[in-house]
Amino acid sequence: MTVLYQYTDHTADLGIETWGRSLDELFANIGRAIFETQLTGSVNADKEKSIDLRSESLEDLFIDWCRELLYNFSVHGFIPSEYTISVRETSLQAVLRGDKFDPTRHRVKLEIKNPTYHDLSIVKEKHEFRAKIIFDV
Repeated sequence: MTVLYQYTDHTADLGIETWGRSLDELFANIGRAIFETQLTGSVNADKEKSIDLRSESLEDLFIDWCRELLYNFSVHGFIPSEYTISVRETSLQAVLRGDKFDPTRHRVKLEIKNPTYHDLSIVKEKHEFRAKIIFDV
């Protein structure tokens, strides 16, 4: 699988830069980055979760998406492995397929607590979108 994100230097927190050919792909890739950073173990795709979000701006939508993913993991143990996402301006509809956290198959490497607005950026370049975000850990 092609790596679609990288870590950035940030004191005491976790910085991630991700990219995608579309906003849909960008949002899916930050989800992958969150869970590949946070967990180890095989993740099945036998459970499904739908998410509908509306926000004031694209940046707010990106933060709300990250919060929703982290909330569903911390409260319901849901780990997405497949992302079908549609981002339109400041709204998002997603159908996620994934697994429930199972301590016999999964291990937490790093607990990601919350996305922050500090140094948050989403830019459109020639052929892709790029986002930088910092998470509290």
